[in-house]
Amino acid sequence: MTGLERVDPESAAVTAFLDKWRVREPEMLYAEVFCARPLRARFALWGALLHELRTAAFELSDASLTLAKSAWWADELLRCAQDAPRHPLTQALDAPRLPWHLLAQGMLAMAHADPSRPSDRDTAIGAVAPLAEGIATVEAALFDAPSTDAASRAVAVHLLSERLRIGMGASDGGRVPLSLLARHGITSSAVTQPQGMQAVADWAAELSDALPLGFAGIALYRAARTTFDGWFLRELATHHARRAMPRLRALRLAWLAARRVETPQGIK
Repeated sequence: MTGLERVDPESAAVTAFLDKWRVREPEMLYAEVFCARPLRARFALWGALLHELRTAAFELSDASLTLAKSAWWADELLRCAQDAPRHPLTQALDAPRLPWHLLAQGMLAMAHADPSRPSDRDTAIGAVAPLAEGIATVEAALFDAPSTDAASRAVAVHLLSERLRIGMGASDGGRVPLSLLARHGITSSAVTQPQGMQAVADWAAELSDALPLGFAGIALYRAARTTFDGWFLRELATHHARRAMPRLRALRLAWLAARRVETPQGIK
């Protein structure tokens, strides 16, 4: 032990980060209900941490800032492995015996990756694979679930789904692939215009098709997030994009995800 004072998961510092995550992904609040009570704090802390990592890797407008923030987080994740975290979220998680180094490597890989638009779906998934695999590996260890290729793929699709939902106006155009721009005869700047709607819909459909079908053994957190991602992608694919999921729909989808997970994490 390092002698560092651990942060209470209910402290003001931690609560602020949890609130940020829940504003961004309010549907996950319903998934928490189906998490076994002893794991609920860990469930929420993990969600908030992933929100911070995703923001650093994908959602900053300046490349130098992305590199700096990603490097800071990579160092923080390595400090977690040494039981010496500094951030309120990682201190509250208090989980040193996890493969944090893989997640740190994934953050650095994304920071140094080619920022250009991918050529197709496989290229897009491959570009985020190092980070997705790091997330899936730590997540599996955190919730005592198997580390599977399906979970890694689900994380990759989630990262691309979120980038599509919030990044269409950025320089990478939400990472809509070049193949779809060519198919619809549009430029990257047209993604947010009416003529780009079908390209966005087609990209959402391709991502939806890439989601894993089975949840056996997968962590409850990932099962719920993947179920929600599928709903959002299908909405985009049919030109019914919504900022928030209806509450009753979110509750039902969270229940279905919990039913499909064959681990003790969820309440059956």
